[in-house]
Amino acid sequence: MSVKKDVLVLFSFRSHKYGYIEKLFGRLCEAAIGRGINLYRGSLKDMQIEIMDGQLQIRESLTGRKLDEFDSVYFELWYKARQQALAVARYCQRHDIPFFSHEIVDLNPDTKIGELAVLSDNGVPLPRTFTSSRQETKRAFRKAPPIDYPLIVKHDDGYGGHNNFLVKSYAELKGVLDDHRDLTFVIQEFISNDCDYRCVVFGGEIKLVLKRQRDKGRDTHLNNTSAGAEGTMVPINSLSSEAQTAVVKAAKVLGRDGFSGVDLMIDKDTGQPYILEVNQTPQIEIGAEIDKKMAALLDYMERTMK
Repeated sequence: MSVKKDVLVLFSFRSHKYGYIEKLFGRLCEAAIGRGINLYRGSLKDMQIEIMDGQLQIRESLTGRKLDEFDSVYFELWYKARQQALAVARYCQRHDIPFFSHEIVDLNPDTKIGELAVLSDNGVPLPRTFTSSRQETKRAFRKAPPIDYPLIVKHDDGYGGHNNFLVKSYAELKGVLDDHRDLTFVIQEFISNDCDYRCVVFGGEIKLVLKRQRDKGRDTHLNNTSAGAEGTMVPINSLSSEAQTAVVKAAKVLGRDGFSGVDLMIDKDTGQPYILEVNQTPQIEIGAEIDKKMAALLDYMERTMK
């Protein structure tokens, strides 16, 4: 007797207020009776997506099973959770799990969730990361947090330090999540630091490095110049070769090595570099050191036309 295969059927949400998701899945299950497959319903918004030691890990919350425990993945209604769908599709592709449709693999990673999923498993040094829905995040961190406190909790589509919090306890985490019910957050380990770096990449090379250092007299963990930090240009070789390699690789993996701003942080205790994000449109005409940034951009424009 052949063993039945387990297929995960993914919807954007765990349920629908009018029962539409349940109706579709129920019909599919009825039609599958007598076939060699078991169907399981999953929710993309409730996926527990983790990056540990640079490796992408995904657990489906409705079933409680890891993604690699399924024999196939079917994306049914996924359009309301595009970045989570991208993460799942990339994971399936890397682990030879059959899935459809393959168009999802080529979605633009336009939030932190998508960016980190694409960067993972590529040798890019990334902070330990967790993301899921509000209720699944609270459940995951209530008793056995997958990442130790303190944590950085930031809006997956935020910018300039907006909706970016340093959280030191479960009570604080719950407060942030409950106060921002309409936002999806990415949770990362806190990296001990005095500053971070915005590395501007043109044509596959680092051309400028902006050191961003917060005022130690202010009660903030943010190094963003838009949040009041001081930004000054530093020599490219002030970064280690390891850090420079990580910056260029991150930009290349995302297909942004033509032009991007890569945010880099160095652990002040270990010297380990970490890539925080890769900005498609780094601030050139605003922020710190405007003249130098604009000059570098215009130089690159001229070179590309020769």
